[in-house]
Amino acid sequence: MAKGDTIVAVVNKTVVGTITLARASSTHGAPFYDRPDVASFGQFGVEPDLQAARIGSTLLELVEALATEQGVRELALDTSEHATHLIRFYTSRGYRFIEFAQWPEVNYRSMIFAKTLALADGQNR
Repeated sequence: MAKGDTIVAVVNKTVVGTITLARASSTHGAPFYDRPDVASFGQFGVEPDLQAARIGSTLLELVEALATEQGVRELALDTSEHATHLIRFYTSRGYRFIEFAQWPEVNYRSMIFAKTLALADGQNR
């Protein structure tokens, strides 16, 4: 959470989902992540019993809007290459495969995905 902005979904005073947009300056560790126009999101999760309620989709839409407002050009994420349900979720929402990454703290290979965001009104690049 210290790397950026966190959005929290609450139902009946209970946290049921989170997503954190990491600033571009906090997004690093792989060639694509090291680009200055790339920000990433993580700590993305929704209570399993509520995953069919569009909470995840809403959180993702909100983080994309926030990233756009902040002038982010490419919004990225990484997930295990074995998380086929997540890969389907992200690709169905316009994220494309960029590269593989092997993080030292995990025992699986990750896949980095990204989506090019439209510029917010009044922004020039």
